[in-house]
Amino acid sequence: MGSRKRRRNTKAVIAGAGILGVVCAAAVTISSAGAAPDASRAHCAVNVGNEEEKCFRTAKEAEQYAEVKIKDDALGAQTGVEQPTDVVIGTLFKNRRYGGGSITLWGSRPCTEDRDTGFYFNLPDDWKGKVSSVQGWAECEITLYSRPYLGGVASPRFPDLTPVLEGQWNDYAESVEFR
Repeated sequence: MGSRKRRRNTKAVIAGAGILGVVCAAAVTISSAGAAPDASRAHCAVNVGNEEEKCFRTAKEAEQYAEVKIKDDALGAQTGVEQPTDVVIGTLFKNRRYGGGSITLWGSRPCTEDRDTGFYFNLPDDWKGKVSSVQGWAECEITLYSRPYLGGVASPRFPDLTPVLEGQWNDYAESVEFR
């Protein structure tokens, strides 16, 4: 009689564990539905001319993608890139010292010596107030703005590599200008 009772208890424990497993799996699925974007695709390459965007696992993959798109266009491929003279104009990073997520931006030409506005970029909502370091490329200097469309307060110009945005400009920008 004792072994029959033990089997019943064992079956109850196994059934209870199975139900608990299903409940836990459902809870994980539900909580991940509203979770932050997939960190494995935290590095994006964006054409500032037509806002074409593609995201990757690493910053290096995003940079390589932008470079390939630029080179492919020079060979006459239909890539959506504006002109064969396209260049990478800058990279924005969520963390200091070029860490965390990144956005690599490319445009139709290098910036000019007269420093007129060459390009601007409104940060996506999940990037607003999160830029902590910047890299300007193709002779571009970077100015950050506290509002979209180059509105609000403007930062000083950051020439080429800026591993740490100091003071109010760390995690503050909503749009970026390249000159």
